[in-house]
Amino acid sequence: MLNKIIILALLAAFYFTGCQSKIDFLKKEQSSKTMVSSGPTLPQEFDGMILIPGGWFMMGSNKKADEQPVHKVYVKSFYLDKYEVTVAEFKRFCMATGRQMPLQPFWNSDNHPVVNVNWYDARAYAKWAGKRLPTEAEWEYVAKAGGNSLNYTLTAERSYITSLGNVADFSLRQKDYHRIVMNNYEDGFPYTSPVGYFPPNPFGIYDLEGNVLEWCADWYDPQYYAQSPAENPSGPTQGKYRVIRGGSWNRSGDYLRTTYRTWYPPECTFEFLGFRCAMDAEAAMPAKKINPLLTNNQ
Repeated sequence: MLNKIIILALLAAFYFTGCQSKIDFLKKEQSSKTMVSSGPTLPQEFDGMILIPGGWFMMGSNKKADEQPVHKVYVKSFYLDKYEVTVAEFKRFCMATGRQMPLQPFWNSDNHPVVNVNWYDARAYAKWAGKRLPTEAEWEYVAKAGGNSLNYTLTAERSYITSLGNVADFSLRQKDYHRIVMNNYEDGFPYTSPVGYFPPNPFGIYDLEGNVLEWCADWYDPQYYAQSPAENPSGPTQGKYRVIRGGSWNRSGDYLRTTYRTWYPPECTFEFLGFRCAMDAEAAMPAKKINPLLTNNQ
């Protein structure tokens, strides 16, 4: 009987020792996997920019000739300003560089998007901030939130309005009787609104569908889509006009489409035209360390 008890005790000790060894091995293996996979990761948000994960999408539509053909495009990951560049931010740029501040309309406060900036102004600001202007493909990819919808998508609606963003509405009609506006819609702003006032899109980007139009980096060519490269297209190498995207406080109807293309000479300025900046994802980490001019768009 004693021998039987001793044998059972030895078996139990062997079993628990083996289990513990297996547990220790699994912990070590998991730790090793964690160490291998825990390389440096890019922040989802920094310096007022949102990390946009790259991917494929269908660019263009069959609505207008210059939006055709619909073609498959890949956009690599990049950062995009959460908000349009504001009056206050552009003032800081002008003070730092000695550039003349463009005249702003009476309604445009410091937290509103800067307007009356031409393409060269926008590019100069972006370079000063360690950024760049977004390509047309990047802009449409974000406007579609990585999908293929022709309609802008907001993540939520305010409880007291059906939100289409700051677009041509009844409040604008009261200022300009002849203006074509959205029927039965009132966003509360006849002109520009503070940036970020309306809900963001699923990527967390604000005011793509309204407030002001935005300069892109590309030259405009109505036939470019037929010859566009499939990966990271950056537009024609030359041209007379620069691409402009988005909605604005004075637009309604067909203009409010994620694929709608506008173009103006780069010297043009308007009270409904501004911009936001982009940055290559791989440039974000070193830029944060060495460029003291980057500021939050708060």
